[in-house]
Amino acid sequence: MDRIKKWVHQIPGKTFLPLPAAFVICGMAALLLALSLTRATIWFSQKNKQEIAGSYAEVVPVEQEQQMQLGFSIADPGLVPSTELPQKEAPAQSGRDENAIVYILSPDAEVMMQEEDRVKYEFYENLDNTAAILWYSLCLCLASLIFYLWKMKKPLHVLNQAARKISDNDLDFKIDYSSRDELGRLCQAFESMRQELVQNNRKTWDSVEERKRLNAAFAHDMRTPLTVLQGHTDLLLDTLADEKDVGPEILSSVRAISSQVARMNSYMDTMSALRRLEEYEPCLKALSSESLAELLEDTAASLFPGGKAAAAGGIKAAVRFEVRETETWMDREAFTQIYENLLSNAARYARESICIRLCREQDFLILEVSDDGRGFTEKDLQNAFAPYYRGERSRPASSSHFGLGLYICSLLAGKLGGGIQLANGENGGAKVTVRIVSYQKNPGKI
Repeated sequence: MDRIKKWVHQIPGKTFLPLPAAFVICGMAALLLALSLTRATIWFSQKNKQEIAGSYAEVVPVEQEQQMQLGFSIADPGLVPSTELPQKEAPAQSGRDENAIVYILSPDAEVMMQEEDRVKYEFYENLDNTAAILWYSLCLCLASLIFYLWKMKKPLHVLNQAARKISDNDLDFKIDYSSRDELGRLCQAFESMRQELVQNNRKTWDSVEERKRLNAAFAHDMRTPLTVLQGHTDLLLDTLADEKDVGPEILSSVRAISSQVARMNSYMDTMSALRRLEEYEPCLKALSSESLAELLEDTAASLFPGGKAAAAGGIKAAVRFEVRETETWMDREAFTQIYENLLSNAARYARESICIRLCREQDFLILEVSDDGRGFTEKDLQNAFAPYYRGERSRPASSSHFGLGLYICSLLAGKLGGGIQLANGENGGAKVTVRIVSYQKNPGKI
């Protein structure tokens, strides 16, 4: 096999030879080789059969006149008509007097053969019948192997490696296969596709960077007029509050303006916070299991004092801590922000209870937050991670929530080497599962 590969690699693979032509060449070579091997095999088996039969042959004296009467001549010794002598053909005369005798195999010769000779004779007999099928099959398999090694192995390997790198979002490579056959053109098309992906990624990256710059400029430029408006509305409210002849409609309108200005300021703050989160770099620190458990309990207690939150309609929060390691390396700040956002979302939708669970699966920490609310709709499951998506139609427009909670969780979970999944519980309610990479030893930066 190694010799075949070495010989095939010496064949010029980059010359212009279409795949059908290469396949035909390999096939014709296989047929010619099979034909030669078949003829050689038949000659070899016939020779060995004659040697075996010769040891059991009878020497039959036949005069020349009898030979003429029996229908064979000196030129074809040993050829006996089956109608006159139904015995099997005898081997060649092996140097005996062709004018006087012929060799024929007696009718009971096969019965008289020894077992070893019988097996050999039957083997060569079968070899006569199967030589063509055997050699043609083997040569076609050999031709297919040579065709694969010659024309298909390298381009298929190149395409497989390229597809694997593209699936890993690695476009920093080049497909180097310049054959002019069909697979060569396929590799060139794949290389063109890779270059287009690189260009599209650059355009997307430039677009994202431009959006970040635009958001930053917008937030900065809007800050000054909003501050002025906020100051004037506050002054106007203070002034109108002292005026007795001011109607309640005017005072209500000014308060509405002040509320909307405050909401716009809050929106600008969220845009600035998002920009900082998109550029956030994880910072891993050691955290003991006791500290991690306290973090879960204290954060839940801050939202649900005493296990209940009067403002939230008496919602109960249950924490299940199932991490057994004594120490975990993780980004505490990012994890806390994810946890707080999930609890805030659950508190808005839960009816009576929220269940919090933290466990480990291999190299991941799994945080599950579930509630007994109405759960997610199909539209929510598709769009919940989009920024500024607000799934609840009943939420008032003046709400301070801008639909960024799950987007922030998804963004931070990705930066921590994990992800986030949404689902509906078996008994109703929503269930959010966050996976983040955690280590038992200091790994450095993710």
